[in-house]
Amino acid sequence: MRRLMICIVLLAVGSTLILTGCSSGKSEKEGLDGLQDVQKIDQTKNGENIQTVSDADEINSFSKGLEVEQWKPVGKQKEDQDEVSTYIFYRTDTVKFGENQAAGKDMKEVARVTLYKEEPYILLTYAGVETAFEVPMEVYKRLYQ
Repeated sequence: MRRLMICIVLLAVGSTLILTGCSSGKSEKEGLDGLQDVQKIDQTKNGENIQTVSDADEINSFSKGLEVEQWKPVGKQKEDQDEVSTYIFYRTDTVKFGENQAAGKDMKEVARVTLYKEEPYILLTYAGVETAFEVPMEVYKRLYQ
């Protein structure tokens, strides 16, 4: 009886550790880290596509160059700013169990970064939420090109 009780406790503790380990990785990926699966970035100006990046290395380089950890929230979106360009981030949906990977899934927009003219200020639209940020001048210049 005592062995059975020890086995049940060990099984419960082991299961809890395994399930906690699986979910802990997900909670660390909150915020913009979910953009790591981006497969295409379009740069638009006045509604027209002026550049598309779809190479994985270029996307990775672009993402690192954003230096997201240095962005500072500025609160409310400024209304009188002139928009310069917009970067639109896309990825395909995750293939679900029973679906064929080559099912021809369309890419979905996952985020937008809108760059403004007067100052190093951007508007991020991610998961349906708009947030204004002040970005470092180097990042602003890189995006403004």
